[in-house]
Amino acid sequence: MKKLSLYLALLTMGIVNTLNAQFIINAEFRTRAEANHGYKSLPVESSQTAYFISQRSRLNLKYTHDKFTSYFSIQDVRFWGQEDLASKTGVQASSIGVDVSQAWFNWEFAKNWNLKTGRQIWSYDDGRILASRNWNQIALSWDALLLHFDKNDFHFHFGSSINNTYTSFNRDVDLINYYNYPSGYRIKYFNFLWLKFHASSKFTISLAEYIASYLAPNTTSTYYNLSTSTLHLNYHSKKLKILANAFYQFYQKPNSDKYSNAFMLTLSANYQVNQANIGIGTDYLSGQDEKGNNAFNLMYGARFKYYGWMNYYILSKDSKEGGLIDVYPNIKFKLNNKHSIYAIYHAFWSAENIAIDIDGGDFSYMNRNLGSELDLSYKYTYDKSFHIQMNLGYYFASETTEFVKGISRGSSTAPIWASVMLIYKPEFFRNN
Repeated sequence: MKKLSLYLALLTMGIVNTLNAQFIINAEFRTRAEANHGYKSLPVESSQTAYFISQRSRLNLKYTHDKFTSYFSIQDVRFWGQEDLASKTGVQASSIGVDVSQAWFNWEFAKNWNLKTGRQIWSYDDGRILASRNWNQIALSWDALLLHFDKNDFHFHFGSSINNTYTSFNRDVDLINYYNYPSGYRIKYFNFLWLKFHASSKFTISLAEYIASYLAPNTTSTYYNLSTSTLHLNYHSKKLKILANAFYQFYQKPNSDKYSNAFMLTLSANYQVNQANIGIGTDYLSGQDEKGNNAFNLMYGARFKYYGWMNYYILSKDSKEGGLIDVYPNIKFKLNNKHSIYAIYHAFWSAENIAIDIDGGDFSYMNRNLGSELDLSYKYTYDKSFHIQMNLGYYFASETTEFVKGISRGSSTAPIWASVMLIYKPEFFRNN
């Protein structure tokens, strides 16, 4: 049997080399242990700390020959001990977990023009609207097609995806709340157009339009569209990097003739000083106001990367639809080739007044201060295939934090979250 396996392996290598093709097999093993006492929401006196371990395993195969490139990635995501198939003998297995992360092929049908179809990962610019969401063990994949033109200083991408989950509406759900806002339920169609220009070797400009189509209540053929227009500016020199974004959203509310607007502005800068990278950034996400603006929808953008590792403000409802202002100084220090540390501090405010109902039908307004968060990380790099990362997050809550999280005043306790993650990415085979 061993001789047969060796023969097949040698035969495969011979065929690949004969065809002048490239064939790569690699994998990823990612194990993460977490302690949660306040992740996403404030804990109270009776809250218990949760300890758990999750694991992501991927096997990736990439084959390139002539005008075609294909990629296949099998993924299994599970929590340790979640096996739901067991017998008295102790044999355990799981009925869930295995999935396909990516399975696509790319056809270069003309010079610089490509068509990519199948399950794929999309991530554009700095991932504010469309990102891989890779911190999540499952991550984010799309069943889609991508038409793209890429040539030195200009890029044109058109993507289109369809979700077949909602072929008809579900009469068992609360449709009034379920369809209240487009961000409240899953899209039916998602399309985007992305253009990138290299104005110089240090400066790039990206323009994009993302359109998400949602089924209207009690129908299978009427759609409401959420449109997001974006401008991304990127300046990068040897020591300085500046990123700026402007986003505008527009959509019609279901079962209504009212239209809603929302916007987000971001600005960040990082400067390299010897072994230290010092940064500062600020984000402004609109909330509901008297001018008709609505809370900005982050769509499928990165959350963990930008809004604190404890994920307190990842949906518009997390701040009572008041939007968000986030100011985040940060520093990354590389001790040597193997050790580095990173610290980032978030100061959060509501972009709009947060009203609290008082007796008699009147309203009072709370302080806009939503508290702050300190995140710390240490990374040990053994080699290019293996590293260990430890993260720690602590939230400094205010009275307003307690209010938006539905906690009685003064009843919250110290919110803390920690994780240890081991990532191993071996390459099993590469023919050239």
